[in-house]
Amino acid sequence: MRTRQGEPGRPAAASTGTEPPSDERRTTSYVGGQGWWRRYDDVVGMNARNAHIARANPPEAIRLVTDKAATKDVLTAHDVPVAPTIAVIRDGRWARRLGLDDLPDQWVMKPNQGLGGNGILIAVRREGDCWVKPSGRALEVLDVKDHLRFVLDGEFSGRSRDAALLEPLLVSDPDFGRLAHQGLPDVRVICTGDQPRLAMARLPTSESDGRANLHQRAIGAAVDLATGEVVAARVGRRQVTHHPDTGEEVVGAAIPYWSEILRAASRCSAATGLQYVGADIVIDADRGPLVLEVNARPGLQIQNVSASGIRSLLDRAIERSA
Repeated sequence: MRTRQGEPGRPAAASTGTEPPSDERRTTSYVGGQGWWRRYDDVVGMNARNAHIARANPPEAIRLVTDKAATKDVLTAHDVPVAPTIAVIRDGRWARRLGLDDLPDQWVMKPNQGLGGNGILIAVRREGDCWVKPSGRALEVLDVKDHLRFVLDGEFSGRSRDAALLEPLLVSDPDFGRLAHQGLPDVRVICTGDQPRLAMARLPTSESDGRANLHQRAIGAAVDLATGEVVAARVGRRQVTHHPDTGEEVVGAAIPYWSEILRAASRCSAATGLQYVGADIVIDADRGPLVLEVNARPGLQIQNVSASGIRSLLDRAIERSA
């Protein structure tokens, strides 16, 4: 195996134009199997990200996007497609009176100001006098009342009070859903202002329990902005080319509705006031691309998935906010 001089065991880049200029080699690392180079000086940790975000994103914009219902209102006003809202529940008395016929057969309940995807409750169908969760477990009225009480008490948001956002259950577009194991896959697009800069798909696995959560070992798939094609994928630290549960080929797959996804993501900055934006977008079978959430502090995993640091993007966002 050929190695770079002074770095035993590290594979050399093929002569395909992917090797960085010699003056950049001090701060780069070969990403095996992809022919990419990662700029170490462009990779940031949480503290550096938060310091940059504090300069790039106005406080009032950050406060706005922590409120999912309010965010959906401003996105709708800017012609950004969002998931429909069934109800916003703020009153504990309504929760205490909740009965089986007060909710549809399929629904998703979210803490309005929840963090990290915690506190989301999903019903995929109704059977007799209860609903059924994606796992197949029965969900009785008392279970929903208890969960709703926790949401309203701020259990999942770190606040003294919160609201519950009730939405219809979305079903993934089949051309996108085939890349996932159950659950609802999504695409995260990082924008500086109205310019998309990085994108990855998050594909549920059996290990992630049907959730598009990379910390729970969903697939992170880097997507080429120009083509919408998956160019690399990984589960945790392991690179993959196929879905570990279904065998479906992931690398090389084309994300449907790609231009519409980028268009929706690019409008989120003007709608919210954020200069550094992480837009989470799903593809519903009936409605097409929908913005599910807008993040003022999107996670850092996209750096590993895309083999690209975000420091320069954060710097660009700060310049835009000046």
